[in-house]
Amino acid sequence: MDFIDLIASAHPYLDLFDYDHYPDCFAEFEKNLTEWFDRREGAAEECTAENILDRFEQRWAQLPRRARKEAAFRDKQVLALFFSPAAERLSDDRKAFAADFREQWNARFPNNTFLSGRFEEILKGFDANLLGLPLRKSKQNRRQ
Repeated sequence: MDFIDLIASAHPYLDLFDYDHYPDCFAEFEKNLTEWFDRREGAAEECTAENILDRFEQRWAQLPRRARKEAAFRDKQVLALFFSPAAERLSDDRKAFAADFREQWNARFPNNTFLSGRFEEILKGFDANLLGLPLRKSKQNRRQ
């Protein structure tokens, strides 16, 4: 699986982006990303951020005009919610690749930028409290 396919294969996770499903989706994405990085080691020249961004643009160009913006937005969501946080938990060279990729993406697509997040921060964002009382519990724990 190449990087573009990895990102596209994670689009269904966006529909499951909630307190109950995010950890499992993230763990699966992190496993697939680690495998991609392992395969990339032998073909690093082909897997540069610039080449990957060119391929994103080529893929979007093949879509109907209205679908291009939606595809780019969903790709960005996967990059922000899954790719950056997963790469952050890996080795320094993989973190560096993710940071470089994000910088190049943001420079190339200034109207569709994203920031790096951390898994723990994103997961904590599902917690909602009012006066110290939790407002949102996991569906699995609501019966208690």
